[in-house]
Amino acid sequence: MPNNQKLENLLNLALSATSQEKENSQILGTGYNPSTKIWELIVKYHGNIDRLNSDVISIEPLINGYCIAAVREDFIDAFANLDEVEYIEKPKRLYFETSDRQPNSTEAHS
Repeated sequence: MPNNQKLENLLNLALSATSQEKENSQILGTGYNPSTKIWELIVKYHGNIDRLNSDVISIEPLINGYCIAAVREDFIDAFANLDEVEYIEKPKRLYFETSDRQPNSTEAHS
């Protein structure tokens, strides 16, 4: 699949990765279901995106011209070329860290 300018670079990279590379990477495979070959994507759009709901695209509108689109991998390039679609990116995996550090006595009293 050639690089599409409406797709973020990381999504272009993920689409060109092998199944093994996506499986081994926590970043490349995020948003991808290998059993259905469907990507969940974050889409910036304008106009009426609901009309695109079909067998190959499922749209969940958000706010301010964004939606979550579940798109079959073999249809992403055609989806990106639609006039309504401005930009597509893949979801990111979020990491949280907690701090169990207790303030020492000088920090507690300052």
